[in-house]
Amino acid sequence: MPRLCSTSLIRIAILIILISCILLYHYSDSTSLNESLRSIQDPVVRFLDYNEYVKQEKLSSSDFVVDTRDLLSYIHRQCELHEQPLSYDKTRKAMPDAITIHIPEYNIVYVSNPKTGSTSFKKFVLRLQGDMTPYEEMEHVHRGQKDKYQVINKYSKNMTINDIVDKEMYVVGFVRNPITRLISGFRNKVLRTEGGEYNKKIYQILPETATDIERFKVFLELVTSGVISDHHFTPQWKKMRVCSFPYSLLGQTETTRDSIETMMRETGIVGVEFPGSRSERGEDSRSTLDEVGDFMNPLSSDEIDSIYEFYKMDFEILGYTKLDNPMFPYIDLNQSF
Repeated sequence: MPRLCSTSLIRIAILIILISCILLYHYSDSTSLNESLRSIQDPVVRFLDYNEYVKQEKLSSSDFVVDTRDLLSYIHRQCELHEQPLSYDKTRKAMPDAITIHIPEYNIVYVSNPKTGSTSFKKFVLRLQGDMTPYEEMEHVHRGQKDKYQVINKYSKNMTINDIVDKEMYVVGFVRNPITRLISGFRNKVLRTEGGEYNKKIYQILPETATDIERFKVFLELVTSGVISDHHFTPQWKKMRVCSFPYSLLGQTETTRDSIETMMRETGIVGVEFPGSRSERGEDSRSTLDEVGDFMNPLSSDEIDSIYEFYKMDFEILGYTKLDNPMFPYIDLNQSF
């Protein structure tokens, strides 16, 4: 009898071990499956923090400057691929759908693209025109622009695109990565403007206790669906007429200082300081680039894809990088789409 009991106990122990192994196998398999599902459901955002990247690689934004001739050649090739006309017609329709300013003192034409440093550039224009007011005291540079600047557009009778070409005017405009431009617009028009029209639209959907990220998600939906169609958020390539307008310099906001130095050198501007950005002036403790991860990481893959789709032509024609490109947010002329 003791021998029988011993044999039974051994069999029971073996059975328990087998059951335990089966359960462990299924648990392990289930865990790996859940991890796989999680990796699919969570947004894949390989965002390199700018400051950390610079510190590790000992680089500065100047290391990412794209020569404007190379950029314009790239843009024209991309425009051809997308069957966009490269030559301008002789009507005023060829003028950009943006505030365009003539600076006769230096034979410059500036095409203003919101959220690419246009506030700083307009202060710079006022200084070139002789306004010696300290930059920090210049206010409302976007108001009453026809009184402050020599504004030209497709309705102007005093200047056409032919005049710009015939007089060999230096045409400058700035572009920016669509992602940082979108976030910058949100910070400016939503977070810093609580009573503004965009918050009113957002609070029709969300309670006023909503977090910044919750508001950003709704804001993103309103922009990409066309409910918010403000020129601060619309794609840049078309309104700037990058395919056909005769740009001399198409600067990148990410490397503004280098672009401004190039413009000043090529137009003979000497002894005039260019105003700094909000973060450079200490008005923002964190730059937009510092906050990309904060805004992008909580988004779903579908939400990130909606940004890529809405700004598809900005990425492909201008050569801007997406979040999974190690060169983000700069331009990469060697990437494929």
